[in-house]
Amino acid sequence: MIKPRNALAVLAITALFGCTLESPASTPTIQRVQLRLHSTPATQALTRDLAQHFSDRRTEWVIEVRDQPYLTLMDQVVTGGIDYFMSRFVPPRADIWAAPMARDGLALLTHPQNRRENLTLDDLRDVFGGQLSDWGALDGDPIPILPLTYPAGNDLYHEFHRLVMGQRRITGKARLAPNIAAMIHQVAESEGAIGYIPLSHVTEAVKVLAVDGVLPDAASMRGNSYPLRSTLFIIGREEPSAAWRSFFGWIQSAAGQRIVARTFTPLP
Repeated sequence: MIKPRNALAVLAITALFGCTLESPASTPTIQRVQLRLHSTPATQALTRDLAQHFSDRRTEWVIEVRDQPYLTLMDQVVTGGIDYFMSRFVPPRADIWAAPMARDGLALLTHPQNRRENLTLDDLRDVFGGQLSDWGALDGDPIPILPLTYPAGNDLYHEFHRLVMGQRRITGKARLAPNIAAMIHQVAESEGAIGYIPLSHVTEAVKVLAVDGVLPDAASMRGNSYPLRSTLFIIGREEPSAAWRSFFGWIQSAAGQRIVARTFTPLP
């Protein structure tokens, strides 16, 4: 049985970054390091970007990135089928190891013509729980509310439950969006729609709502004032080996966080 660990443990960067795999002194060739890191679809772009930048600097490293649904990856980690994966949600389990790599937020989306600018967390729970079904009840235009969510195998679905719904269920009348692109498209095309995507994926096709009076942006994320803040984690069953620790430590280092900061919020 694996000893319980702190799911938010941060890697000791100063010790990790010096870890390398050296060839014997008598061997002139460089030993290649090959790793396979998995990711959920919602974290794939960042995972690939980080792997590519790390490999560009250490040409002997080859890091392959594959994406699969969150629940599939969790099952494979628990059974030993894969080593590590990137996700936006860490389950409340004692038998996994996890370390933060980047920060992001969940942005609430509506149709561009929606008159609402802000919803409270209580409003969101009632909207996605089915207790509020018309925008007129929220001082908006009197049109039906169409909540959109993701399938249960998506880490964004689980993170939304953690941040907003708690123990409450999302209404069975909610429409499913299979991925982030589909969510943006459906909200942009449906006047009464409301959905959620990572802040890093927001486009001009949709309107972003403030939550409890705070809009999600770089300042509110860094200042921890936006309520729906999220963290991207590397998740596995065990403390990483030397090779993995070198890569994860680089992500948490200043160099890695500069790559993160291009589209996400870096670690504090």
